[in-house]
Amino acid sequence: MSERNDPNLDLCATVAHNRKAPRGSTAKDARAVRSGAALRDALLYLLERKSFDQITVRDICAEAGVHYATFFRHHPGKEALLDHIAAEQIATSVELTLPIKDAGDDRGSLDALCAYVAEHRQLWAVLLNGGAGTTMRGEWLRHARMVSESRDSVTTWLPKELGTICSTSLIVETIAWWLTQPEEAYSASEVSNILHRLISASTFAQR
Repeated sequence: MSERNDPNLDLCATVAHNRKAPRGSTAKDARAVRSGAALRDALLYLLERKSFDQITVRDICAEAGVHYATFFRHHPGKEALLDHIAAEQIATSVELTLPIKDAGDDRGSLDALCAYVAEHRQLWAVLLNGGAGTTMRGEWLRHARMVSESRDSVTTWLPKELGTICSTSLIVETIAWWLTQPEEAYSASEVSNILHRLISASTFAQR
């Protein structure tokens, strides 16, 4: 039988081809991850230098070294990229503060949160008071609800879900307000103290 008609050779060729496919797929995935990270870093860099409204997709691509068409394989527009960064920032802040809160140090978790926001003040000002404000608030509440599901209510008179909504709104809107004030007006520690007193007064006043 000739090699051309040998079914075993066809099978071997198919298997060999399939073995190579994941390698190409993995390389493609890696490139996509690198491109996505480059776009994210580029927007963060540009936000430190000008307002979000002044930044174009072409600006982001030029800074990232990514082809214009590649941007739209990742995001439908610059607003979607900003929303993605907003979700990442909320996740990071939760990862930072939750272990402290779990250790029973509510004030310490607020200190850590405010210090983190102060460190990334310009970015958070854009995210909370700019184009990603809705996403930031929604993501914050979503994470807060997930955390509260594993905890008992701290009061008998306030439904747990409502307490979560109220405390989250207090934190978000207080920080959003803080970011509209002159940078030297309030320190991270002062805002943390304001938040602690607001939350304590509204949640623990009547048990």
